[in-house]
This record gives sequence, structure tokens and C-alpha cells, in this order.
Amino acid sequence: MSDLSDAIEALLEARRSQLPAVERESARWRTIGERLVELESALADLRAHAGLDSELSAALVVPHLPEIRRRAAEVMDSFGVITSRFTRRTLNIGVSGAARMGKSTLLQSLSGLNDRQIPTGHGIPVTAVRSRIFHSPAVRRAELEMHSPESFLTEVVSPLHAALELSAVPRTIAEFAAWIYPSSVESARARMLLTRLRDLQAALASYEPLLTGGVKTVPLEDVRRYVAYPTHEELDRASGPVRRAYAAVREARIECAFPHEHVARIGIVDLPGLGEVVPDADRRHVSGLRNEVDAVLLVKRSSETSSFFDETDATTLSLLDEVRGFVRSASEFTFLVHNADPAHTALTENLRGDLLRNVNDGEEDRHLTVFETDVRDPARVGEEVLTPLLTRLADGLPVMDREVLAGTRSRATVVCDRIGLALTDLGRVLAEVGRSAGVPEEVNDAKTNQLRGGLSVKLRSLVHQLGAEAGNACADPGFTTAVANAYEGVLAWIEDGFGLGGEKWRKAALTCMITEGHAAAFAGPEFSRIRVEISRRFAALDDFFSARLTDAWDRTAQVVASECGALFDDAQPLAEGHGREVLARLARLMTDSAQPCPGLAAAVEDLLDVRLEYRTLLHPRVRADLGPLNLQVTHPEAGEQMQQVAVPLTAEGADELYEILSSLAEQAAFRIQKSLLREQAVPSAVIHALVEQFEDSLIRSGTSIQEFRRFVRSYRHDMWPDEFRGMDEANARFARVVRVSKEASALVGEDRK
Repeated sequence: MSDLSDAIEALLEARRSQLPAVERESARWRTIGERLVELESALADLRAHAGLDSELSAALVVPHLPEIRRRAAEVMDSFGVITSRFTRRTLNIGVSGAARMGKSTLLQSLSGLNDRQIPTGHGIPVTAVRSRIFHSPAVRRAELEMHSPESFLTEVVSPLHAALELSAVPRTIAEFAAWIYPSSVESARARMLLTRLRDLQAALASYEPLLTGGVKTVPLEDVRRYVAYPTHEELDRASGPVRRAYAAVREARIECAFPHEHVARIGIVDLPGLGEVVPDADRRHVSGLRNEVDAVLLVKRSSETSSFFDETDATTLSLLDEVRGFVRSASEFTFLVHNADPAHTALTENLRGDLLRNVNDGEEDRHLTVFETDVRDPARVGEEVLTPLLTRLADGLPVMDREVLAGTRSRATVVCDRIGLALTDLGRVLAEVGRSAGVPEEVNDAKTNQLRGGLSVKLRSLVHQLGAEAGNACADPGFTTAVANAYEGVLAWIEDGFGLGGEKWRKAALTCMITEGHAAAFAGPEFSRIRVEISRRFAALDDFFSARLTDAWDRTAQVVASECGALFDDAQPLAEGHGREVLARLARLMTDSAQPCPGLAAAVEDLLDVRLEYRTLLHPRVRADLGPLNLQVTHPEAGEQMQQVAVPLTAEGADELYEILSSLAEQAAFRIQKSLLREQAVPSAVIHALVEQFEDSLIRSGTSIQEFRRFVRSYRHDMWPDEFRGMDEANARFARVVRVSKEASALVGEDRK
């Protein structure tokens, strides 16, 4: 590949890397549009409620909502266009121009096709169908997207009827075939349009079988008759209606080998010429370019009638400016191709001078770059048009992509601001509706007092129970059993030669002492290992602590479930060990409610965010009991450091060392057992304090009453469905509006992050 081909490949890859972010934006705006539609429906539903005040009902609207929805749809469409732009695997060049300017000839020189595929002609338009042509070194074919009967009537026949101001439109192909058209019309343009309709009607039998709505593959040698108007010769020879297969074709995709370098990732978009009699042809020309091209070549030919830049050309440039959109520089998007005929140098010079004066204000390429070439010569087209164009795009395309994306996002921000302002105004009305509609506030307050008071009484009773249990902790056999089991496990481990077996341990000790020349080499590390292992084995008390904490959560959750009516019916009766799950669900409900309750949620989360562990709760209190399990200790009388192990480097010395360490380890385990039994009230006291703090935070925090009111407003129909089923009909409708409004606000708010 050439350097230019590599640059084009890199540009396309850079585009693809931006695609995920653009697709997310497109999806977000699709969802915004859906929420606006749902909001309109929800507001209508709420306004229809019989119990709503008439003035408030009239105020429950979003002014200009249809326009806002239209603008949101335009933003979504704009991101969709960028998605299409960044998804394409080719750099696409649009080629256009009025009839008889040499557009089809330029396409032939660019693509290597000939008159059998892309016809050229003089005096009449020849290209009837938009075509996309792509370089393919191995494939030569044309794929034709065919009209269905419905699309043919909608996109071909109906616009002609509208342009002729005919009041009715055929709904079926049979109606079109039998339609009686006026015998005459006044204007020349209307006569041309009427002739077009009659020609299509007369030739219906030649293309009606092709109105399949699918894709038809044809050899390149046969594609001309599907994309071109009849020639003069065909019209002159015909004794009846002329075949018009092009009428059934919406678009053609052609693959062939281009005769130029740098074209591996190049596509050419051929559009029907400007100035045709088909109504809105120019606008459809623009629509076709918008999604498909990265740059446009506009062909202008030197001739007796076109050696100057006229009003039609200026109109074409204005249309191309619409296609350019957010690309700031027209000179990076639109390029003129001066089709110069070497046999008519005077005409060429005239058009060259006119383009310099009237397009570029007397300065070459000031506003638009002009490529001058003979479009009949493929070599010159490659050298004078294609290569310089691709070179410009290699530099300019990333800038244009950034401008298109930035411009679209800027427009999206404006629409977000409008939506946000409208939703803010709606929020004020909803606040008033919330105060006056639905359940009377005194009923809500009564239920709030019922829930808060019931929880307070039962939680206070639970706190008293836990306090009594903490005061009688010595009677709790669970802790005593857990400590005893841990102690017995340590003794068994010691008797098993510290987990190695007695003989194996002695042999290892003797080998190390002899090798290193002293007993400390083995005794020092072994003291550390024994110390750590004893601590680890007493840490098995964590199972006891976990069971006590789980029990506290279960008992607390049972209180909550019993007071929240039907809200936790699916958790009744509460299964053992499921209290944490119920409390976590309660915290989520408080956080996610229509009127959030952050203080209440925090109280529940704090209760759940507790860990009772031996290492943090009790081990610091018994750590001193492990002190003698060190090689070097403090003399009890002299207060000096001393090494408490000195044995001969013999088998007898290894036996003696084993006995010393076993004795010290058993003593340490015994001391820890005694210390832990003295602390057995601590776990119960911690549990008591934990639940007491939860009860205090939940019931008596500064925002408790206010947040209980919010919680009841949000979930009263879930907690007491029989009582509120009738009263909550308006609230359900109101809640739907609030929910959709909040979802829409959150979506547009993402634009400011």
C-alpha cells in the first residue's frame, strides 16, 4: 500500500475508535425521545383523573412538547448520521453536476466503467438512479435495491402528482395504470412533469414485475438499462412505450476494480444530475449526500452555454452547504472540477476566469479548490483530481469529523437545556399537585406515626432483651463452648508435634541445631510459628461472633417486617439467617423511593456495615498471654533480656527442646482460655450497643420524622394495599408522571457531566 492509502486506512480506523461513544449518545437520545412520549401520555392520564382540581389539571402540560420532541428526534438522527459516518469502511466521494457537464464521464474515468455501465450522452439527462461505486480488485457486479409497489407510488408517483397539484393519488399499481391524467396543462414545467407521468404509466408493463422490494444482482454488462434513461435513438426507434426499468430501481451498488492508486478504501457516490424536472430533485440530492459522503466533486464544463458560474451553480453550492452541516470550511468539503476541453481553449479560459472571479474573489482556490482536468482522460483525472483530493482529505477529514461531532453535541446541549427548563417548570406544578391531590396529608401523618411508633416500641423491647442477655453473658453456653473447642484444638495440635508429628519435629530440630551450631536457629522461628498458629486457632471464634451478629440482624429484621404491613409479606415468616437480606432490601427501598430517605437508609446500612471478629474484638486483650512464646524474654527478677532456651546439640537436647516448647505453648493456650472467659460479656455488649444505636438513629435522628413521612408516601400502597387501593389511584398516576419526569431529567442531565 502507498503512504496515502495507509493514511486513509488510519483515518477510518480512528473513526471506528470513536464509534462506541457516539452510539451511546444515539441510544441516550432515543431513550430521551421515548421518555418524552411516555411523559405526554402520563400527563394526559393524570389530567383525566376526576378528583384533580381543574386549574391544576390545565397546568399539567409541557409547553411546546411536540416541538421539543421533534428537536430531540433531530438530535438522535444527527447522532445516527455520525454513527453511519463512523461505521463506513470507505472514504466516500460524492460526484454531482447538472446535465451535460460531464459527470458521468468523470465517473467512468474514476471507476474504470464504460458506457455499458455508466452511460454518457448529450442533450438530455442520462443517469436516472443514484449509484454507489466501490473499488474491489476481485468482484465485478451490481446490486440493485428495487422499489416495492408502495415505495414506487410514494417516492416516484406521489411527488409528481403533488407538483402538478393533482388532488388525488393512486393507492395501488392498478389504480396508477388506469389513472386518467389531464389532456393539457399551462406551464412548460408542468407539461414536462405530465409527460414524465405518462411515460411511466405507458411503460408500466416493462418494470412492474421488477417492483419486488428486494435486491437484484445483475452483471455489470447489463446494469445500464436499470440506471439510465432511454437514449434519443431508443426513443426514435420505438413504435410503442419504451422500456423504463430504471423506474423500479431505488439505488444501485456497483463493485469493480478502479484504475488508480490509493483506492483500496474509496467509494464513489453518483447522484442524478441537478436541474431535472423531477420535483424536489435538488432536495433529494442533498438528502442522499448527507449520510453518504465525506467530500463532494461538483462538475462544471466549458461550453458555449456554460462558460460561466450561473445562478443554478450558486444554488447548488447552497444546497451543498446544507450537506456540509457543522463542517466549518466549505473548501474542505466541496471541490469544483473544471471539465476543460483541450479542443476549445477559449471556452476553457473563459470558465477558468469566471471561476476565479465569481467563486474565489480573484484569488486562486481562496474559497473553493478548483481541479481542472479533461474528464475523458483517466490518467489526468487520477493525477489532477483524485490524488490531490485524497491528499487534502488525509489532512482535513479528522478536523471535519471533530467539527461535526462538536457541532452535534453543541446542538444537543441546547435541546437538553430546553428539555431541562420544561421539566423544571413541570416540577413546580407537580409539587402543587402533590400537595393537593391523592391521599389527605393527615391520613399520611397518621400512618407515619403508626409505623414510626410501632417500630420504636418493638425495637426498644429488643434492645432491653439484648441488654439483659449482655448482663447474663456467663449463662451463655455458646461462647464458653466456642472457647473450649478452640482450646482443645490447640492442645491436640501441640500433642501432634506442632502439626508435624513428634518424631519428625525432633529430627528437624536436631538437624538444624547441628547444622547451624546452636539451638536458637531452630527455636527462634519455631516460637514464632507456634505463636501465630495458636492465634489463628483461637480466631475460630469468628464463627461464634458471626452467628451472634446474624441472630441480631434476624431479630431486628423480624421487628421491621412485622411493622411494614405487606411490604415484606414475601419474607414472612422470616427464615433463619435471612435478616441481613431483608434489612438490605429495606435500605434500597429507602434510597430508591420516589422521595428518598437518606438518613433512614444510612441507619440501616450502618447496622449492616459491622463485623465482629476475634482479631479486632478480643485478640488485642489476650495478646500479652502469648508473650512467653519468644526465644528472648525479660528476666522476671533482674528485668534483663535473656534467652530462655539452651539445650545441647544432641538427640537428648532435641527432646528437651520439644518438651520446653510444648509446655510453654500449653501454658499460653491455657492463659488465653482464661482471659477469653473473663471477656465473654464483650460480644453480647457489642451486639446490644449496635442495635441500641440503630434504634436511636432510625427513630430519633434530626430528619427521622420527615423521612418516615416520605417513606410512607412512597410505599403506603405496598404496606397497606387494602386501605389505600381506592385512595391511591390519583397517586399512581401522579407517581408515573414523577417517575418519567425524573428519568428524563436524569438523561438530559448526563449532557452536563
